[in-house]
Amino acid sequence: MNPAGRIAIVGGGVMGCAIAWELARRGAKVTVVERGQIGGEASWASAGIVSLPNRPEWSRERIDLGKMSLAMYPEWVADLESRTGVDVGYRRPGEWNIATTEEYEAVERRRAEFQAGLGYRVEEISAAAARPREPALPGSLRTAFFMPDVGSLQLHQLTKALAMAAAAAGVTVRSQTPVGGLEIVDGTVAGLRLADGVLAADTVVLAAGAWTRLLGDAVGLSFPTRPVKGQLVSFTGAPLRPRGVISGHGGYVRPRPDGSVIVAATEEEAGFDRRITADGVEWLIQLARTLCPVLLEGELAESWTGLRPGSDTGEPIIGPVPGVDGLWIAAGHFRTGAKEAPATGRLVAESILAGQADPLLARFAPRPEETR
Repeated sequence: MNPAGRIAIVGGGVMGCAIAWELARRGAKVTVVERGQIGGEASWASAGIVSLPNRPEWSRERIDLGKMSLAMYPEWVADLESRTGVDVGYRRPGEWNIATTEEYEAVERRRAEFQAGLGYRVEEISAAAARPREPALPGSLRTAFFMPDVGSLQLHQLTKALAMAAAAAGVTVRSQTPVGGLEIVDGTVAGLRLADGVLAADTVVLAAGAWTRLLGDAVGLSFPTRPVKGQLVSFTGAPLRPRGVISGHGGYVRPRPDGSVIVAATEEEAGFDRRITADGVEWLIQLARTLCPVLLEGELAESWTGLRPGSDTGEPIIGPVPGVDGLWIAAGHFRTGAKEAPATGRLVAESILAGQADPLLARFAPRPEETR
């Protein structure tokens, strides 16, 4: 018997849809509620790089979450594509982490040593040897590290495939359906308040990205999520395009299957401001000049913004909410949602159905001091 009963998931981004799919394939009764389009927020804006763990300061649990997802990706994507016919564009072009200054050379060397220490393949390649392999690299290159196992995909397409597979397995997917609030009775979640009434649920998962905090505020719960704005641009028509991902100097360049190349992304504490600014575009152009200057010989084709789901803790917030039976949260992955979605989806689904959180999630659990 399913101890979670009827499950409602707030948020139709990659995280909410991954949880829904993993629950559905285990036979759970699930409804996904999304205020806009499925995959229409951070999942749509994402550059879709499935990178290696790259922060030496991260906790062991955060690293393990990323490693688990990376191991899941090939089979996970192949299964979804075969079920739905949706090409999510998953490839493994590899990633170049590069530096053109002494300062960033030290940064990238520390990162490469950390990744190699985790057992990943990391090649240090001299500037003279790197440019023949990736002609789009800059002439000012000092050093380069190549990670052949880094992947990329179209995250909004992955989100679409997850929603389609979940729906085919019996999940009810409701887009264009704003949630007015949580229904909580005597310390137990009872459902969601919608425009057409209450959607009854025995378990509710909040996976609304940067908006998760707002749902908690309305019922006296404090979830420390916040939006971190990212501006992105794309180029087309350059005489040369990179073969793989090029990262460094605080950003990255990523070729897309349609022939365009993304340059991303700013990090701005600007609340829910979605404006594309001249300062942001200028920073991205300078980043392109540093990482892949040949792009500037092409056309600046597109610019857009996304609101990453940041958190005040610097870590994702995943697990049951203290003080409210049946209420779970999975938000705050910041820049790593694409990378960590498979493992988060699986662990949350298994934990909900088991009635207790997986030990790996203990590090990310909502803390009592985060509620009021």
